[in-house]
Amino acid sequence: MAGSVTGGPLIRPDETLQGIGGTVTAIPLTHPGNRRWWIAFAGAAALLGLFLLTLGYLLAAGPGIWGNNNAVVWALDIASYDWWIGVASGSLLVSAVLLLLGAEWRGAVNRVAETLALIATAAAGLYPIIHLGRPWFFFWNLPYPNTYDLWPQFRSPLLWDAIDIVSFLVICVSLWFIGLLPDLATLRDRAQVEAMRQADAKAPTRKIALLRAQVYGIVASGWRGSAAHWQIWVQAYRTVALLGVLLVVSVQTGASVMLAGSLMPGWHSTLLPVSFLVNAVYSGVGVTAVIVMLIRLVYGLDALVTPRHLDVLGRLLLCLGCASAYCYAAEYFDTFLNGDAQARGVLARRMTGDHALVSWTAILCLVLPAQILWSARARTAPLALAAVGLLVAIGAYADHVMVLVVTLTQDFLPSSRLPYGVDIWGVATFAGSVGLFLTLLLLFLRYLPAVSIVESRRLALTEAPAVQDAARAAAQAAARPEETSTEAPLWGVAASFASQGDLAAALQAVSGIGPDHVHLDGHGPVPMPRTLRPLGLEARSILPYALAGALLGGAGFYGMCVYATAYDYVFLIGGRPRLSWPSFVVPSISFAMMAGCVAIHLALLVLNRLPRLNHPAFNIPGFLRASDDRFFLTAEARDDRFDAARIERRLAGLPAEAGRPLEIRRIPR
Repeated sequence: MAGSVTGGPLIRPDETLQGIGGTVTAIPLTHPGNRRWWIAFAGAAALLGLFLLTLGYLLAAGPGIWGNNNAVVWALDIASYDWWIGVASGSLLVSAVLLLLGAEWRGAVNRVAETLALIATAAAGLYPIIHLGRPWFFFWNLPYPNTYDLWPQFRSPLLWDAIDIVSFLVICVSLWFIGLLPDLATLRDRAQVEAMRQADAKAPTRKIALLRAQVYGIVASGWRGSAAHWQIWVQAYRTVALLGVLLVVSVQTGASVMLAGSLMPGWHSTLLPVSFLVNAVYSGVGVTAVIVMLIRLVYGLDALVTPRHLDVLGRLLLCLGCASAYCYAAEYFDTFLNGDAQARGVLARRMTGDHALVSWTAILCLVLPAQILWSARARTAPLALAAVGLLVAIGAYADHVMVLVVTLTQDFLPSSRLPYGVDIWGVATFAGSVGLFLTLLLLFLRYLPAVSIVESRRLALTEAPAVQDAARAAAQAAARPEETSTEAPLWGVAASFASQGDLAAALQAVSGIGPDHVHLDGHGPVPMPRTLRPLGLEARSILPYALAGALLGGAGFYGMCVYATAYDYVFLIGGRPRLSWPSFVVPSISFAMMAGCVAIHLALLVLNRLPRLNHPAFNIPGFLRASDDRFFLTAEARDDRFDAARIERRLAGLPAEAGRPLEIRRIPR
């Protein structure tokens, strides 16, 4: 995948594992650009304050403050919801697809994309609640035991939205946290070193540094970079990404099919689900491009976010821009050539009616700006990419307003035709949700790694051979056995290595020594597939847990829908049959994805025995470098037959070029 991207290097040839970790963790630990961050945070907090003020007035006066009427019951509130969930869907889809395709350069993009997906989902999730009229009763949408033995209406798309948004939020949180977990361990170890340095120097901020190290230690959940950890982590990360792709397609096509299945002109089109999905991904990539460019500029991450990464983002925007242009062209040609009079009237009102400005904004911002990216120079220009991404985001929002408002203002019946004008409170609500988004984003940039350290290191090991040479040159080449006091109970033997290859060779050499009374493991800063065979971990898989969780969750939810609707709470409306089984498929699929994700997350923690904040491996001298640039072998004693001397001799006798450790130590309990 990396080879298909033309241009300069994906990462500088002189980058090292330690240097990558230092560059990325310096942002949350030292807060460069502190003044600029506070200025931006003050602006975001002001918008957030506006959001709280608007919500207070909304709760007091009701949703009528948005200017909706009997005809235009959906306006900026649902347009904002659709836009936010579209941004979340696009960002999640970009990160998940890059992960599933194994794109080696994804480290510069996927962390930002996953974070945007999570925050945008949180912003979107507020809209279905606040537009209920009495949002404090939002839980009425959920099936729970109640006094009157009532069930929610499982045939209703409103309930589908509730299930979709909860499922989407769960998958976004899981994908974000799983990807972040190893980087949190790196941040924990760096913060601990900084806390010890400040304590020795009696710095005035030493208590804050210690508290920061403790917080990072708790959220890192005791991650040790074990080979077993990495194996399950890779599987969990990819499987949750696959569930995310399926959910994105289900959510976007499901929402658009609800519109396309109606008789309203402008909505009744089989092309609508395709255009919804394309523009959702388009807006997500656009917002991701804007944020990546800002992070690269503000924090000086040119070494990790290189011109080749910019070129990739530019190509994605260009392809999606062409796809969006095709959707618009197909809609207009099909409607004017084959559509009925009402559909042609909708298109005419879009271009010349009261909301023509919104329609032309959507078309021009989604189609034209991306065309400059045919130029290779424009694709690698940060300002051009940021401008295109911002215009795409604006165009996508205008598209949602256009699709909803223009159709609703003029129904088939003349008596149902009412004009609509944008109200200041609707604009204030959306601006406030942007403030919530920016506030959470700025907090993320201040306290967590903005670029994936693990993925950047994997790229460095692939693209920059100097990484291993630098690691070898920085360490002693000879093994140095050290005896510990016999008074302390022995936990095991540990050895350090400069590369995964040396660690795998050493594990292979000692794997046959008393497997019944020795537990071998490997630790390192990146996934270590070459160590799985010596450790006998190749057969472990997380897929049965994911499949069981998804099947049980989906079948259970579907069974609940059938039981409630057809037997326990029969409510026949709209001429639907008693058993409206197709109506139950959409929410059941979303619930199945969520249940599978929860099962994967639990399996990741349980199989790796996490969280475990205290482990004897942390007593190994220099073990903090297991999250930096060192690889460690641990041989844990299981009973009294453990022969530490034999393991030390076997390790020390390995050839220097094929597995000899940099250092060997005995570790007390």
